Amino acid sequence: REVLPENYPMEIYDPEKEYDLDTVFYYDMYGNYRETMATYLARGHRIVLDAKNEHYLPFRFHWMFLLFLQYPGQTMILISGDRAKQIPGLRITATPYWYWILDQPRLQEIGLDQYQPSPRREKKFFMSLGKSRLHRDYLYNGLGDLLQDSVHSYIDRSIFLPNDWNNTMGGAFDRYVNTDWLDTTCFTLAVETYIADYIDGTDITYGFSLTQNDQFFLCEKTYKPLACKHPLLMVSTQGNLSYLRNQGFETFPELWDESYDDITDWQTRINRIIQIVRDFDPQSLDNPAVQEKLLHNSARFFDKDLRTQLLTSTMIDPLLEFINA
Repeated sequence: REVLPENYPMEIYDPEKEYDLDTVFYYDMYGNYRETMATYLARGHRIVLDAKNEHYLPFRFHWMFLLFLQYPGQTMILISGDRAKQIPGLRITATPYWYWILDQPRLQEIGLDQYQPSPRREKKFFMSLGKSRLHRDYLYNGLGDLLQDSVHSYIDRSIFLPNDWNNTMGGAFDRYVNTDWLDTTCFTLAVETYIADYIDGTDITYGFSLTQNDQFFLCEKTYKPLACKHPLLMVSTQGNLSYLRNQGFETFPELWDESYDDITDWQTRINRIIQIVRDFDPQSLDNPAVQEKLLHNSARFFDKDLRTQLLTSTMIDPLLEFINA
């Protein structure tokens, strides 16, 4: 809404109202009234499906995909992630900047754009884990004694961060940052949502991917340390670190060998990352190039004009083109 043309016609859906044929319906994939899609498509309306932060349609929503194919050209799907797949009859628009666009104002609202680090380097790393997953368990168990030299959480194991968010503070708990966690530690071990697509032959994907490179996925787990001037060691899918650099952010070969990002096998990649953590020398943080990169990353993340440009070019312009066609 913030970057749509002034007075652009938009209204909340009224199930009792009759709509003109030129009305375009905008659905949240996880929201209400999804059962009306078939009715409006059959009448000749166009619809937009907002998949928000996902790069796929969950398996339980496969019926949507089949429905859209019955009405070529009447549907647009907005997704997060890398380049969209080309599927005849469907218009798919992907933005690789979804979480950056979404979280810049959220992190600014809680003052992180003004945060000035006061590093004490009492512990090696900061790590925040939530839901238990096989690859996270592999990482956590592999870190072993190194966990004593960290500030970390693993919520599904009932391990919580000190002085964490509580429900009297308002806002989203998964965006909260207690800057003392960062000042106490040398770097963030950012464990992304996806580390491997397959574990022991088991497909752990969650739906039908709509992006060409579905291993590329960046969320708040990566962007928070960038925003907060904290060095980043990424536990993610192969190539995601390079994907981050493609967005204009700096990474840290001055601190460790970043060739771990090229390792195909997820267990071998995690083992290499664990060894990097073990070998890390806190004095390497004194490198002036590292400090310059930390400032660059934060300034880029909080660049309001750049955010507006990314939002407009990758989401709003394609949306208006579809609606106004």
